[in-house]
Amino acid sequence: GIETGVPPENVFICANGDAVVLRDGVASLSDTRIQADDIYVDGSDTSGLSTSVIKDRRILSDNGMVSVIVSIDSRYNKILCRPSIVSRGFVYIKESQTLLKEAELLVYEALKKKMVGKTTFGELKNTIRGSLEPFLYQKTHRNPIVIPVILNQKAAMQPRTTETR
Repeated sequence: GIETGVPPENVFICANGDAVVLRDGVASLSDTRIQADDIYVDGSDTSGLSTSVIKDRRILSDNGMVSVIVSIDSRYNKILCRPSIVSRGFVYIKESQTLLKEAELLVYEALKKKMVGKTTFGELKNTIRGSLEPFLYQKTHRNPIVIPVILNQKAAMQPRTTETR
């Protein structure tokens, strides 16, 4: 720049989207601007398109995440214990114990209703999200990513086979 001795008429201070035209050995700032948005890089993808990963990262940074862990026995269609909620970046846990206990009870009641009949893991996960997301928004005006984790006692109780020689 100018500090290094370049004449001021040969220095261009440009903003994103400004175009410098080089014609016949002369540089000038163009009247037209080009679109120059931020590009987010996810792994090797530099397309600049908003992928679901970028969307999730934005939600995580703005609203945090809530994980709901519930243990069920799919053989008998029963909830084995009340859901447990873990949050990161959403609310300060020590100040929000009442909110989290209400949320756990809400999810428990919603799952109890859903598990009266035959259901799938996908339906249970949707029930968790469908009951919890509106509740959390109503109470906090934030939309954390809700990650349901369903532990199936039936799957955990399958006998392991061991080889003997």
